[in-house]
Amino acid sequence: MQGYATGLYNGRASAYPSSVTFRPARRDSAVALAGVLAGAAVATAIAVAAWPAAADAGSAQTAQGSSKAAAATSSPTGPALAPDPVNETLRPKEVVLPPEGPYTSGKIVLMPLRLTCGLSTIIGTHGEEQANGQYCLIRVALTDDDTFTHTFDVRKTALTTTAGASIPVSYQAQEVERQPLQIAEVGRSDRYEFDIYYDVPRDATVNGFTFDDGEGGATARAPLPVRSWPFS
Repeated sequence: MQGYATGLYNGRASAYPSSVTFRPARRDSAVALAGVLAGAAVATAIAVAAWPAAADAGSAQTAQGSSKAAAATSSPTGPALAPDPVNETLRPKEVVLPPEGPYTSGKIVLMPLRLTCGLSTIIGTHGEEQANGQYCLIRVALTDDDTFTHTFDVRKTALTTTAGASIPVSYQAQEVERQPLQIAEVGRSDRYEFDIYYDVPRDATVNGFTFDDGEGGATARAPLPVRSWPFS
């Protein structure tokens, strides 16, 4: 599902434009899977009843294989991975970030996708904004690694620079570009893809992205490639 997603924006209900992508979890797949598993259970019961009692060696091998499968199933799995980004044409100056991560804070899982810097001006559907320095934007994919929903506060993110500075979110740029300052009710395996804008000093060089879940989780730090960006 790509298009408008409803949520909180600047503390009020609003709709995000098509630059915010939302994919809900496929819970219908879980229902279909349950039906398949139920059928498999019946077939297994019939096969066991028909199996010759004299095949002791074969039964031992089957039991050994079953115990290995059970051990593999019970092994811990890592945090839920954000699905691959939607295929779309890169915007001016935008670069694809290396496929590192994802990064986790508490139950929030985030994957940096693309990065742009060196923008002097941004133009939205209802306004235009000049940067004090240069605008940088990072596009991210967000999901939730929990059975409960969680809220992601975009204002708890930052860009870091090679000089050691931490650059906060530009509220004005987020509003002009109609990007969220908060995403509420992020469900398990739901996926949001959106932009976060920062007003970075002209002579600064970005080298990282940080965020936290706002619920006491440790701050996650994702390295970004250090490069020169033409200003225009």
